[in-house]
Amino acid sequence: MTDGSSPLTPGSGADPTSPPTPSPDPTPAPGRDQDPDARRRSRRRRALLLLLLLLLLATGVLLWFFNGPGSDDGSGDDSNGSPRGDLARAAALLRDAPALHYTGTMAITGAEGGEDARVDLIVSNPADALGTLRMPDRPALDYVGIDGRSFLKGNTEAWQSLGMAEKSKVLAKHPSMVQPGMFFSQDLATTLAPPALAKTVAAEDVPNEKITVGKPITVGDHTCTPFRIDDTTVCLSDERVDGARFVDRITFPGGSAVLDIKALSRQEVERFSTDFRSKLPLIRDAVDPRIKVTTQMLRDYKGACAPTACVFTARVTVMFLGTTSDPDASKPVPVTYSWAIDRDGTPVEVDPECSGALLIKPGESEDLSCTGTGPSVGPGASRGQYKGQIMTSDRALTPKEYDRLVNLAADNSKKIAALPDLPTA
Repeated sequence: MTDGSSPLTPGSGADPTSPPTPSPDPTPAPGRDQDPDARRRSRRRRALLLLLLLLLLATGVLLWFFNGPGSDDGSGDDSNGSPRGDLARAAALLRDAPALHYTGTMAITGAEGGEDARVDLIVSNPADALGTLRMPDRPALDYVGIDGRSFLKGNTEAWQSLGMAEKSKVLAKHPSMVQPGMFFSQDLATTLAPPALAKTVAAEDVPNEKITVGKPITVGDHTCTPFRIDDTTVCLSDERVDGARFVDRITFPGGSAVLDIKALSRQEVERFSTDFRSKLPLIRDAVDPRIKVTTQMLRDYKGACAPTACVFTARVTVMFLGTTSDPDASKPVPVTYSWAIDRDGTPVEVDPECSGALLIKPGESEDLSCTGTGPSVGPGASRGQYKGQIMTSDRALTPKEYDRLVNLAADNSKKIAALPDLPTA
């Protein structure tokens, strides 16, 4: 019987007790037969890896040095703990606020003594505003803002404190519509409306600007943390509301305004809406200080007229005191007029056309006439001495514009009522 051999067993002639012969190792021993080029490539790879690690370490040190642990490089990271993220959440909290209450100081152009005015304003979400401006130790001026327009009303002393000594007597007669640049650089109500404030807090206009976080400061009976971005500082309360921090104070560029901010209760919001609409008649007779209206009697009627009647004529001219490039420089101005005529010192009846209102463009004139009729003269007298005077005043708003603002205020009141209250802490 012949034995077959298995391919898994050693062939004939092999000693089954001897260990198998090892196969030769194809990898040369280090330092002996390795290719010199391969060794050089390996060394270069190690050097490049080491250089890369050093660069990464240097970059991290530089970022820490310039940004610090309490700053934001402006990358827009909104994760928790990011200064920009904190500002974004604070802005979201403000955006739909029904109204905000501002108190603080504001620089006034041309103010007496260069002092800042004290501000006390409530500004609603649609930018309706009501409050006061007051120079230190001086009477306050009432403030009303609506539809991007600001109106001030105060006595002579109040206007003098704003640097308007020459015009104070005239300004004290009527409320005045004040334009941005006259006392403050921007319209207050428009700038401080909650949606506009939210945009400022979120720093939307400077998305790549570095944000620096300072140490907490005391505001009232608590502390807040200042976040400085560009030239504006926003102070966020340490107390969080639904994950967001409320804005306690905002300081505008150059310290032009430093305003503390308070959220209003629903009852306070309702009271504001009622008070605001009750104050609107204040602006109906408001004048524009940039407009000057002059009158010229076209004939001297201090002499004798007809026994029972005399006709007076005057020319009314409108002048714009601002720059000719201003859009309002060619806008028609509402001018009201009213005649008063007497004969021998006794007032006489005047025709219906002796009072009214008309629109006159700046640089243009309008001639107005009025007939005064006196009683019949007594026996033996054939003449009487008539005197006439016309009183004019410009108006910042036409009756149609005023009615539109009244309707707008009613609509805004409904919008405010529909907005949710700010969440409480």
